Amino acid sequence: MSQLDRREFLKLFTAGAGCFAFAASTLPFASRRAWAQSGAGHYHFPQGLASGDPQPDAVMLWTRVETVDPAAAEMRSWIDLFVQVAEDENFERLVAERAVRAEPAADHTVRLFLHGLKPDSIYYYRFFAGSDRSSEPGRTRTAPRPGTKRDVRFAAISCQSYEQGYFGALRRLVNDDITAAPGEQIDFVLHLGDFIYERTGDVPEDMTPARLIGALPDGSEPWEPDGTRPWWRKGGQAAVTLADYRHLYKAYLTDPDLQAARARFPFIQTWDDHEFTNDGWQSHDTYFGDGEPAQRRKLAANRAWFEFIPAVLTRSASPNGVTNRAHDFRPVRVEDAPMGAPDENFLFQGDDNLKALSSLTIYRTLKWGAMLDLVVTDLRSYRSPPVMTAEIKKLTEGAPVPPVNLVKTLDAGRTANDGAPPETIRYGDKALPNPRRDAPPGTHMGAEQREWFKATLSASKAQWRVWANGGPALQMRLDFSRIPFAGLQDGYVGTDAWNGFPGELKELMGFVRDEGIGNLVSVAGDYHAFAAGRLPVDPDADDMRFAAVEFLTTAVSSNAMFTMAERGTRNSGFFHRAVVLDRDGEKFANWNNTLVNGLRAGILVNYSDSAYLRDMVANERASPGLDYMDSDGHGYSLVTVTDAAVKVEQVNVGEVSRDAGPEGADVLRRARFAVKSWGPGEEPVLEGPEFDGPPPFPWTLA
Repeated sequence: MSQLDRREFLKLFTAGAGCFAFAASTLPFASRRAWAQSGAGHYHFPQGLASGDPQPDAVMLWTRVETVDPAAAEMRSWIDLFVQVAEDENFERLVAERAVRAEPAADHTVRLFLHGLKPDSIYYYRFFAGSDRSSEPGRTRTAPRPGTKRDVRFAAISCQSYEQGYFGALRRLVNDDITAAPGEQIDFVLHLGDFIYERTGDVPEDMTPARLIGALPDGSEPWEPDGTRPWWRKGGQAAVTLADYRHLYKAYLTDPDLQAARARFPFIQTWDDHEFTNDGWQSHDTYFGDGEPAQRRKLAANRAWFEFIPAVLTRSASPNGVTNRAHDFRPVRVEDAPMGAPDENFLFQGDDNLKALSSLTIYRTLKWGAMLDLVVTDLRSYRSPPVMTAEIKKLTEGAPVPPVNLVKTLDAGRTANDGAPPETIRYGDKALPNPRRDAPPGTHMGAEQREWFKATLSASKAQWRVWANGGPALQMRLDFSRIPFAGLQDGYVGTDAWNGFPGELKELMGFVRDEGIGNLVSVAGDYHAFAAGRLPVDPDADDMRFAAVEFLTTAVSSNAMFTMAERGTRNSGFFHRAVVLDRDGEKFANWNNTLVNGLRAGILVNYSDSAYLRDMVANERASPGLDYMDSDGHGYSLVTVTDAAVKVEQVNVGEVSRDAGPEGADVLRRARFAVKSWGPGEEPVLEGPEFDGPPPFPWTLA
């Protein structure tokens, strides 16, 4: 009897089987021996291997294979593989072997859903093509059995521009985990989006790129310096076809540090905007002016994400009995057509928009024993258009950042002012007819996902609920109204995340508090900074009440928030002082101080070292609920979920403009936080930060 028969029978399924022709096909197992010896250096695995979405009894495995010999490629377009799965690194305790086929229609990517595994167990896997083998075995692990109480550890990462920096932070994560005691190693990596950037040449002209991807197979017309595309270097392009998106994934996944992380840890992923298009909403881009419909790009982006990201999207029910609507990629035909009219939930009803969006659904829940329900949301596919349109930006041309009151009024639509929205929107001495007077309220999630999110939180029986949040919900504001005689209004620091959808965030936080849902922690990405704070039900209420805690993790390699703020304010002497503190040539990220303590505190430190004066002018409601900000650097966050508390360690590795090599990036600082368990009627209390290494400014003054 074979070794496979002696063990519990394991089935390997292709996640897309029966959905689309690009799914890998399972071959008869008996045929594997016949062709396994036929190859001799014909194949390689240039993008490594990966696993994702661990379940108590299952995990998704992934690889991509290429033919080295052009003659072999002409003879056969598909490539036959087999996979081995074992309980040990030496593959002496095999639990599965299975033949599979990598099809050209899927760019020779392979997704294999392996189930029948033991809960809370580590497994190793490798792929063979002929006699050629993936260079290093992959390592993955399953989730604990439902009801199991044990601590959970994971890392959170986001925003990994290949061109703006190197991925040395990921190598540091891997190396530290290898040397950690078995009980201190992490269980999975939570990737919060911007896995790729859909643009090439995405590096400011005054910055030396870490590396450039070069021309895309198709791509938009290369940029010439005419002022219309300020974020691209000359010759830069945007992805427009499936070949372009595949090219980007393949380029990113040649990075050895990213390969090492994907080989060591199972990943759980959502997307943000750059997997499709910068600041995109539904199937619409926003590159120039208000942008234009881009359904064909959205379809291509969805398909490429599905091919290269090993997510489990097919199980119909979440662990709590709430139906998961996630599903694998479904092929459709679309054109770049008008979006149609929005329905009552701001979902645009154009047939091509609806088909592009429904081609892939990724919001879902994963459970980790009795300790954790991980709620993964999609904050791009169903959101309403941005309120800061070209017309509104022209109206507010004198405002340094989008005014809070104006954004809230536009976002509320016809529900503004208790159902009596203003006919006119004003800023200073300028006015225009209210473009949202008859529109429904804005939405970041979309109605269907929002109701699923509420139902999931209500049904959760886990000790903790972690919200995998593609963009921060923490308030980030500049309190210009506190500057005497300036005549300016308080403004949001960006409206592309939850700051741009204040009405829906208020509804969700009110729901959490009213329903007595405790122990909700948001872990967010997108803003290229570390931050920590509490999420208020209403940030502008006289008596603020907090419903949740959020930890924002910084970028792996994309330009830090402080870098972007410094570059954007160089020609503004007053505002530049609120961003950068220059003391005898040594520059500090005063941006942290300004966001947390307010503009007056940010300006004052340029003239006085007095902590007493700084505290006297500090505005504790400058960004309501924001308690900590470290906007300069790169890295990742380590999250430990215990019965009594969630502990977070933000690991800042500083600059990533140079390749750190196999040792990984050096750690500049670690900032540690904790939030203890809280129940209905109680409010979360954030403890920390405590530092290893030099604190960021202004905590250096403490």
